[in-house]
Amino acid sequence: MRPLFRFKQFAMTDEHCGMRIGTDGVLLGAWTHISQSTKTIADIGTGCGIIALMLAQRAPHANMTAVEIDSGACADARCNFEASPFAARIALKESCFSELKADEHFDLMVSNPPFFTETLQANDPSRATARHAGSLSFDNLAKRCNEFLSPTGRLAVILPYSQDDETIMTAAMNRLHPARHCVVSDRPATQPIRSLWEFSLTEEHCEQSHLTIRNTDGTFSDKYISLTKEFHIFL
Repeated sequence: MRPLFRFKQFAMTDEHCGMRIGTDGVLLGAWTHISQSTKTIADIGTGCGIIALMLAQRAPHANMTAVEIDSGACADARCNFEASPFAARIALKESCFSELKADEHFDLMVSNPPFFTETLQANDPSRATARHAGSLSFDNLAKRCNEFLSPTGRLAVILPYSQDDETIMTAAMNRLHPARHCVVSDRPATQPIRSLWEFSLTEEHCEQSHLTIRNTDGTFSDKYISLTKEFHIFL
């Protein structure tokens, strides 16, 4: 059995999950905007549940719906949710997003969607499902999120920085408007690697920012520490 990953208010396993706990999920869970009006949240492609748990910690007034297609990841997520202090507020649905019925509206939808678009997939079927864009792409999210979002709802995602032009075009085609955009670099003076995006259904000014995860010497940057200090036990 893989060891538990321990955070300040919960612990997790990703033993059966195709995509292991990583920086992308932590960034999205910590960066996504939460307000008192955020009452219902959906985590699409929850994996082992890291983003759902982080948002449940940050929004004690909100109810969570976590959606995952892979049975192994669902087993991990269920175990992690039930062992957390937020179990009563998180519902897990084992379902493909494309088949999910729009019988509920959400104030916030979040997703760390797959971004491998190459024909070559991972050897591990669960990892291939978790990371290949054929199963859950930003395009699919953008096309359907209007069915699920409340009028003032937002969609938050993390995607490769190299796909920014495509992301903006896909969002525009589906009447989604950038509200927040954070460019993420691993270290100073290096090429950005990720983009954190928040989209709304109405046009508004887009808040732009930049985050560098580590300093030149490899230590965590002040901005990263400030963003994630409520979660990491080593900060």
